[in-house]
Amino acid sequence: MKMKRSLLCLALPMFAISMAWAGQPKSDSHLNDVPKAHDPQLEVELFAAEPDIVHPIGLAFDKKGRLLVIESHTHFPPEGYQRPKGDRIRVLEDTKGTGKADRFTTFFEGTKKSMSIAVHPLDGSVYLATRNEILRLWDTKGVGKADRQERVVFLDTKGEYPHDGLSGLSFDSKGNLNFGFGENLGADYKLTGADGTTLTGGGEGGSIFWCTADGKKLRRVATGFWNPFGTCRDIFGRLFAVDNDPDSMPPCRMLHVIEGGDYGYQFRYGRSGRHVFQAWNGELPGTLPYVTGTGEAPCQVLSYESDGLPHEYTGSLLVTSWADHRIERYIPKERGSSFSAERLPFVQGGKDFRPVGLVVAPDGSLYVTDWVLKDYTLHGKGAVWHIRWKGSAAPARYEDPIQAMSNRDRAWREAAARKMVKDESLRGNLGWNVTHPMRGSALTSNINDSDERVRSASLTALVDAGDTQVDLKKVVEKDPHPGIRGMAVRAMIARGSDTKPFLEKPYPAEVRREAIASLRAATDVPRLVQLLNDDDPFMRSTAVHQLAQLPDLLQTVAPFSIKEARVRIGVLLAHRASGRPEGIQLIPEFLADPDEDVRFLAAKWIADQQLVQFRPLLVEALKDRNLNVRMYLAYSTALARVDKQEVNEAKMAEYFVSRLEDEKASPALRVKALQLIPPRHLRLTLDLLSKLLNEPEAAVQIEAARALSEHPKPERFALLLKTAGDSKQGDEVRAQAILGLADQSEKYRDELIRIAISGNVVLRDEALRALVQTPLTAEQRDQLQELARRHPGCGSLVARVLGQPFTSGRPAASDNPAWLERLEGLADAGAGRRVFFHPKVGGCFRCHRVEGRGTDLGPDLSTIGRTERRGILESILQPSNQVAPSYQTWRIEMADGKVHTAMLVNTEQDIYTYLDAKGHQFKVNTRDVMETRPLPTSIMPDGLADALTDQELRDLLAYLCSRK
Repeated sequence: MKMKRSLLCLALPMFAISMAWAGQPKSDSHLNDVPKAHDPQLEVELFAAEPDIVHPIGLAFDKKGRLLVIESHTHFPPEGYQRPKGDRIRVLEDTKGTGKADRFTTFFEGTKKSMSIAVHPLDGSVYLATRNEILRLWDTKGVGKADRQERVVFLDTKGEYPHDGLSGLSFDSKGNLNFGFGENLGADYKLTGADGTTLTGGGEGGSIFWCTADGKKLRRVATGFWNPFGTCRDIFGRLFAVDNDPDSMPPCRMLHVIEGGDYGYQFRYGRSGRHVFQAWNGELPGTLPYVTGTGEAPCQVLSYESDGLPHEYTGSLLVTSWADHRIERYIPKERGSSFSAERLPFVQGGKDFRPVGLVVAPDGSLYVTDWVLKDYTLHGKGAVWHIRWKGSAAPARYEDPIQAMSNRDRAWREAAARKMVKDESLRGNLGWNVTHPMRGSALTSNINDSDERVRSASLTALVDAGDTQVDLKKVVEKDPHPGIRGMAVRAMIARGSDTKPFLEKPYPAEVRREAIASLRAATDVPRLVQLLNDDDPFMRSTAVHQLAQLPDLLQTVAPFSIKEARVRIGVLLAHRASGRPEGIQLIPEFLADPDEDVRFLAAKWIADQQLVQFRPLLVEALKDRNLNVRMYLAYSTALARVDKQEVNEAKMAEYFVSRLEDEKASPALRVKALQLIPPRHLRLTLDLLSKLLNEPEAAVQIEAARALSEHPKPERFALLLKTAGDSKQGDEVRAQAILGLADQSEKYRDELIRIAISGNVVLRDEALRALVQTPLTAEQRDQLQELARRHPGCGSLVARVLGQPFTSGRPAASDNPAWLERLEGLADAGAGRRVFFHPKVGGCFRCHRVEGRGTDLGPDLSTIGRTERRGILESILQPSNQVAPSYQTWRIEMADGKVHTAMLVNTEQDIYTYLDAKGHQFKVNTRDVMETRPLPTSIMPDGLADALTDQELRDLLAYLCSRK
């Protein structure tokens, strides 16, 4: 079983667990390799290490300023392990002021598979998340040891793997709790809050939940995660999470989490995340994109709001990357009603730096836990590092509440605001037309000026206290910061005030998205329907969620009279989210919708909920000869689900082989089945492909030839050569067979030369493509030159084989109009398909998939034809103009001085696989990497067109445009 290779998301097979450590620590060489801060203003120092602290995971500071660290003793202990039988929360203190921990005590112990710790911002109670429960702990006697505990949430499930349970604790301004829950390996579960509220699930992927501080009113906030190990809220109340990736498929994600959001991943459709019913960056309608990709195995995210680091760090999101040995810094940037983020270098360690937990200390510096080794079993190592502003003095902290409002530290500032709310004589200093008397005009001016952090703390305290005198409408209209304006909208909605005017531009997108929650009346339905067609996916998602909360009003919407497909999709999603039977009754009409995405989501709805009553409709839908691979896989998956079959990659491949072998199945569906079978599948034998090559249907023959070209056995070449020379086969089949010989062109050059001069234009051109980069004899070169003289139409193909110029007179790559004019004329989409899949010419298949064939390193181009021709051409000529974040190019600087430019495609423990601009994959050991930096360019080479003739470009463009 393959799982993520990291502390919080890695799952090594149990047979591979190391038994190297049985209680005695090894050498402390890792302590000499101190993590390095990229910023010379910062320094990193060791605070504690083994044997005083081992296997540290999460950490937090209590109200007395003591550092609490989870010390794991149940995380796959080796045979003969002599340490405690349960996990512990250790208290680490520097009593001598030396910068090193010198006192180690135990706050709490006895739990199993402990994962996350947090301290309540208001009452100081300690929350501990284990795999199956969240506990709330108190030290009522003030002696540094928990003497009271309560269970907040309990998870009942057969799942027991540590990393996909409960974790990721964080609090909102009122002290309510958010936490994450992983994919649970798809096992059924029941999650119960302290008041008996119960939520169930299984297979839908990870989720983020909310409950009150004491575990009541439990609800699911969002779903579609793999393992959301870290969550945090910024000063404006926005919720962020970091999520590990399925089966080492980079990148991991930082997500902006909104109510009702679907972030795309579902475990029930396989571990890899590549099924058509799964999305990782908002690829499916109704799913949401990430803020940015992160380093591998992100374990914690925090919003830095303090004064122990330089001023430019304020507002940054900091992330620990376990597998990349670093702590990352991200600068959020508005993108519609959500965010993108820029990554900046922060702290980089060596091969034995494995950061997990990260916390802001009372003085504003940072502390980070270090698991140290890649070993998954317990190993006796551990460290806690201290990151601080080099040479900086202790920050000034004012006790007076009014002065304290100017503190850069969030905790002090917000505590001061809460004090001012409680003190009637100070309340007026929080500003915004509050009618209480003002005290100290200079101080009042200070807390009401341009500092959005002061304004945020003031507004938060007033709203949380239920103050009704703040002119929230004025805040929404006048405040310069969209985050504060969004806070005010939420407060107005909670009051029951009308926020509909804020749905209009030019109010910021964040404000408009928050205002959607006020649309609750029958007269608001047209506006909600209109928002389902918004260009912003977060706006659409919020409108879907709001409609789902109003099921009676949702019933008044007639989706099939609506012209815009995106609106019909939104109505479908709202019906599904509402859970009402009236929506399920509409599925037959959604399955008959003219838009493919609507039909697709209807099939997914059936599959997700295993709605067996619609099985006959699925069977009928699969009879459609015009189904593309995507819809064929969607209907087939739904049928398998309602039949209670597994739908992971291996099981579905077996299913498609059975369909392929069924001679009663229509040729069109056998073609689709063949496209969905991995070429290395054991049942896809050469005998079977040979039999398919002799089927009467040309489409089956062509697809069999394509599969044969990718088959792993070398015996395929003899069968390809036989097919290429078989005059009884059609030209398309023979041309495909010739393409399959291209990798062995030197061995078969005599045969390819004969085909090239045989007189068949289709086969001639394909043979000349196969001969590219092939050494030729003088006689063979003469033969090709004579061919070009007699048939000028193949002159550029011959010139390329002979290493001669063949692209003269072309316009600049940026001159789209000139290129569009140049590429007008007759084109052959079939030839374009062969160019796309050609190993020596186009090579597009090395990164892209079309109709089941190719590779998933780049975007799937099966429906690229929905893009206008000009846009497709631009992506070929100028690939760096628009680069999606999931296809980030990196500059990798190695310890030996070598520098690579490549895209990360896979991670296996310390070994990362990259793809370079030539389509070649190479592996890098992370311990040998000095630095990685993102680049704005695409890994797709700028000179792709230079390798193609004009006619090949024309054909390739025709092929891509045909993929609708």
